[in-house]
Amino acid sequence: MRSLATYIGFRYSADRSGNQLVSFLSRLSMFGLILGVALLVVVLSVMNGFDREMRNRILALVPHITLQPWSSEEMDWQQLQQDVERHPEVVATAPFVQGNAMLIKGGEVEPSLFFGIDPGAEKAVSRIHEYVDLDILKADSKDLILGKALAERLGLSAGDRATLGVPQTDGRQNVRFVQMNVAALVATGTELDQQLMLMHIDVARSLFAKAPPISLRVSVDDVFASPQIAWELASVHGRDYMMRDWSQQFGNMYHAIQMSRKLVVIMLLAVVAVAVFNVVSTLVMVVNDKRADIGILRSQGASQGDILRIFLTYGAVIGAVGASAGGIIGVLMALGVSDLVAAIENLFGLKLLQSDVYPINYLPSDVRIPDVVMVCATAYVMSLLATIYPAWRASRMAPAEALRSS
Repeated sequence: MRSLATYIGFRYSADRSGNQLVSFLSRLSMFGLILGVALLVVVLSVMNGFDREMRNRILALVPHITLQPWSSEEMDWQQLQQDVERHPEVVATAPFVQGNAMLIKGGEVEPSLFFGIDPGAEKAVSRIHEYVDLDILKADSKDLILGKALAERLGLSAGDRATLGVPQTDGRQNVRFVQMNVAALVATGTELDQQLMLMHIDVARSLFAKAPPISLRVSVDDVFASPQIAWELASVHGRDYMMRDWSQQFGNMYHAIQMSRKLVVIMLLAVVAVAVFNVVSTLVMVVNDKRADIGILRSQGASQGDILRIFLTYGAVIGAVGASAGGIIGVLMALGVSDLVAAIENLFGLKLLQSDVYPINYLPSDVRIPDVVMVCATAYVMSLLATIYPAWRASRMAPAEALRSS
């Protein structure tokens, strides 16, 4: 009788010849479950995409830790470099200098922060060389690499010339103006495009009457251990050098992404829960619609457990189909959501994600199978739990009462 009860449960779930209202509500509850699961998979994939891009793109382009002298006097940065590289978690270091400047083209002025780098050493601490050839920066030529968005605001393109106004740090209130060549533009798809200005470290130091001391960029093995490593380095070199790590600039944004992910998951789980309660309502109506069948089965010797199993199977089928179909549709939507958003932007001439507002200027997606399995399993278990009350109610129905009320 156990296998027969399971078979009847499957038949009920596939039967469309009975009460049309009940059949419609059954399909509607399944559709609601599919939609809720699909949306949850898509949103989780987008949040995972932001997390991935934060790790692999933004944090790969900015220094994990910087050491900058407190004093404006020249320091022995080579000795500092040797000391820092002895730390077991440090992967590589690179010298740099930075300064404030005004980039001028025609009547347009953009204040910015420029960095003087060693092109060879920079490749070890940053992946910026994957977007632009750093070797075009020479010590004997006044070449610039600009972020694409910064260049566009001034109407600059590769090969143009622009004026760089550099405030001097020698105690006199004056600005030095230098003609620079825009050697290349870099488009990383991140907010760095709004402000990036690179030149050779020797050129950067020559822009000042008194050359600024050299600072150090540090790349570490575990980027999320950067605050702890910076603290350890500060305990040794903090008297002469100021330590900064990436979390001071991007930490709030990263934590906001993680918090948003959790909040959105909770909200969409609530949507799935509503869809599951629709399953409860549907099963209650199915039980009322099948009173005659219940009475006949009970009179033919079916036990309460058999009736319970019939309607649990019915709910399990709805949950399994809804969760699995929602998972498949959600994965397909997540795989295409980046292209879909890009197509909408191109079609209507919009830019939904601006890199001066968001950390990246496109919608990323990263489908992770464990997340999909977790969402589908949660929806299925919730559906299964939701069927217990209607199935129990059906199993407690007396044969005579079922036949009389039918």
